[in-house]
Amino acid sequence: MLLIRPEFLNHGGTLFGGYLMQWADDMAYIAASLAFPEATFVTKLFGPFDFKSPARGGDIVRLLAQLESTGTTSCRIGVWAENARTGVEVFRTFAVMVNVKSGRKTPLPPPAGG
Repeated sequence: MLLIRPEFLNHGGTLFGGYLMQWADDMAYIAASLAFPEATFVTKLFGPFDFKSPARGGDIVRLLAQLESTGTTSCRIGVWAENARTGVEVFRTFAVMVNVKSGRKTPLPPPAGG
């Protein structure tokens, strides 16, 4: 969870989208790495960032990420955020994370626990 501090606000007084994009990338990496601990992930792409409601200074935002699907060398991670007090969704997107070794795509190793 994150407290939305004044330095995160844009000229309109709401959370600057660039911070959410950075945090979404972090969350996608974390979710992929937890699902496949032996992999080395890089971000291949993000889907559209659908900003659904503003976050303002003092809000507490909960960031969530979940493995949605896997391919041979990559996985898709859903990422979203919600206002922790109200439950209102702030944004939603997805990331495709690719397993790489020596700069090349590499098949995913077995998932955690299996």
